[in-house]
Amino acid sequence: MSDANILINGASGTGKELVAWNIHLNSKRRYENFIPINCGSIPGELIESELFGYEKGSFTGANTKKPGLFELANNGTLFLDEVAELPLQAQVKLLRFLQEGEIEKIGRTEKYSVNVRILAATNKILSNEVNSGKFREDLYYRLNVVPLDIVPLRQRGEDILILFNHFLDYFSRDMGFIPPEIEEKAKEILLNYKWPGNVRELRNVVQRLVLNSNSLITAKDISNPMILRNHLIMKDETNFDESYIGQVLPLKEMEKVFREKYFKYVRSISSSDSSAAEKLGLAPSNFYRMCKELGLK
Repeated sequence: MSDANILINGASGTGKELVAWNIHLNSKRRYENFIPINCGSIPGELIESELFGYEKGSFTGANTKKPGLFELANNGTLFLDEVAELPLQAQVKLLRFLQEGEIEKIGRTEKYSVNVRILAATNKILSNEVNSGKFREDLYYRLNVVPLDIVPLRQRGEDILILFNHFLDYFSRDMGFIPPEIEEKAKEILLNYKWPGNVRELRNVVQRLVLNSNSLITAKDISNPMILRNHLIMKDETNFDESYIGQVLPLKEMEKVFREKYFKYVRSISSSDSSAAEKLGLAPSNFYRMCKELGLK
């Protein structure tokens, strides 16, 4: 299997580390260490010592020698998450490793050879970072041998339900519960939700549902504002009843048809009229009046 460097592109929360982990598990290095590091979570002045380590006495406070993550990942895989956040000096050292297979440990005069595969990820457009001078062009091409683009969860169709069921089983087992069933209308809501937080948000939603639901997860359970944040996607297609085919209704009459269907739908996924009014951005009194006009009250 190839040891080519892979650059994983995707928005925050899309599961880039899970993708990297699966690449590692399907490589010839699967029995060796997989070491992840978020390059944006460590101060710039400390990132080099984290990656490359240091020798005892190499600077004030270095009372013992410290192995870097490259050493810990020797013969395995090092995953550099948010690689665009690497300071330029650390980028130089990373480039030197990719070219020569050697690292420079702080406080050590000779170079140190390691055998590490690099997987990197970013939620930024790295070519733009190169153009703005924040990321080295030569390093970009070294990392971007095989680019992988992870699309947002909302664009992944039935994957949403597959991931939902995976997390449902996981959290149910973890909490000692029997996994609840999920009704069809609830599945429709999941498929039409925007998922601004991607897979990370889905994971949290499922955990809350397992804690708050019984043996059946309903549309009302999922549409609770404490579960989803009301970022619903309306389907692009316009579904007319067969009775409307072949005729064009006056606009006001067609607006009434649409409002009636939409109000019925929102009420069906809401725990109360006040909750439905909140989803529609209406005051409860206006919602009640409009329902009465539409013959829903």
